[in-house]
Amino acid sequence: MAVSLFAGCSAKKDMPVFQPLESKGATVISGPMPDKALPRAVVYKTNGDYSDHVFVNVGPDGRLVSYPAPTDVSVSSSALPVGSGWLLDRRGGISEDSRFLKWTYAEYAALPSAPSPSEIIASIIPDARVTDVRVLPMSASEAIADPSVVSKALE
Repeated sequence: MAVSLFAGCSAKKDMPVFQPLESKGATVISGPMPDKALPRAVVYKTNGDYSDHVFVNVGPDGRLVSYPAPTDVSVSSSALPVGSGWLLDRRGGISEDSRFLKWTYAEYAALPSAPSPSEIIASIIPDARVTDVRVLPMSASEAIADPSVVSKALE
């Protein structure tokens, strides 16, 4: 019976091929990997002070790809400064395709419902950009628990 269950399964040839982070413009700092398969810590720099502003992700064409619901964020979602202009992404998902909204995390979390995609696009701060992204050789939870290890990893 088990054989018949798997007989119809096959790999799809049209499945997307995932590219390494380096091919997407991220710099991966080498070093020991975390003991567990946890999301890796990501730090980034911006061209202004947007650490407390909600970010969304857009595609190459500028269309909205993803955004959080107000219930998905809180004040503790804001980026954590770790020195030399680097910010630790505590929410997850920051990339060079991220854009920052006029709303701070506290303001966005207080919204009664998620803004429409057109409201979100209209709320993007013009020219606010991520200028550098680095993936670190530690889990996000390790980096949040001890930001000093992040500074050492960036040296």
